[in-house]
Amino acid sequence: MARRSFLLAAGCALLAAPGATAQRNRATEPPAPETDLSTPEGWLEWIRHHPDDFGLVLDNGYGDQLLHQPRTPRPLASAVKVVHLAAYAEAVATGRLHPDEQIRVGDWERYYVPTDGWAHKNALTHLGIPLDPSGLHAADPEHVVRLDDVVSAMIMFSDSAAPDYLRNRLGPAALHQAAEAAGWHQPDIRSMCAEYLYLVLPETAPPAHLPVAARRRHGFALERRFAIDEQLRQRMLQRLGDGLPPYPVQQAWAAKTMAATPTQLARLHTAIATGRTTGAELARTHLERPLSGSLPPGVIGIGHKGGSLPGVLTTGMAVRRENGSTATGVLLVHGGISAEEMLNDPNPAQLVLLAVEQPDWWDRLATALHR
Repeated sequence: MARRSFLLAAGCALLAAPGATAQRNRATEPPAPETDLSTPEGWLEWIRHHPDDFGLVLDNGYGDQLLHQPRTPRPLASAVKVVHLAAYAEAVATGRLHPDEQIRVGDWERYYVPTDGWAHKNALTHLGIPLDPSGLHAADPEHVVRLDDVVSAMIMFSDSAAPDYLRNRLGPAALHQAAEAAGWHQPDIRSMCAEYLYLVLPETAPPAHLPVAARRRHGFALERRFAIDEQLRQRMLQRLGDGLPPYPVQQAWAAKTMAATPTQLARLHTAIATGRTTGAELARTHLERPLSGSLPPGVIGIGHKGGSLPGVLTTGMAVRRENGSTATGVLLVHGGISAEEMLNDPNPAQLVLLAVEQPDWWDRLATALHR
């Protein structure tokens, strides 16, 4: 298989493996039907049938809330990157970093494991950076880009090498400080590079029984090795060429990745949207850029970052309005999603936005929650 082809296959396999379905644990209920999770109507139907598989925090900015398991931790997938963004924005605001700093692409790519469905490739292409023959990396690792462009790639394209680069520049304490300023204490910050390596090269993974803190330390050590060990990097690429593990194995892996509660993630989005974090304006610029061309009437900004892993779909959002109000929505889904549903372009952000902006959708979601 050509390397370009196996990367595409690997990226899709992280989201779904055709033919596999999530196991259901409710023996007393009939199996829930397949739903079209690319539509808000499909999400309402899914929510009715899967009360144990998601957490939700919605605040419409007018004193109303919808809550469902708001304090139960669930995997975050790429939604965690808002923490890295907040830390970067604070570092710029305090003079520790400068957005125009020139960054060597090879240093950015030290943390790149190509299981991202072309996210990194798309970011490089967007920046006008030629690719090497594999289509995975920049043709010239000495090419330089602005630090702010690396951060933009993390949010717009969900590049997963960028957060590890930022964490190494700033240190984990800076990320903790940025989250704690919003009331999110001790965020689960790990090496994303290492977590992906645990899936691709399971022999590098720590024992399954290790607590999160020990797994985190193990991951940081593996990341440092990966950044300089060319043999390990080549072994990773060769293993990807053989394909990823079966979908149930991927689901089990995803369940052990970075996690938080909907309440914690909502606090950070709210704090950024309302200017209660240092550097909030810069963070908002990045979060609001992707949807800036399609704002509903009366809305001045929609800050959003979502994510997906096998059996995991997440979205965090804040909506700033012309009247000064701010709505927040977080939906963390883990379990109850088949591989086929994952392949059908699922989009939980649609439902969240409709619910906080349109009273009829708010009522429909409330009804689904109390089926």
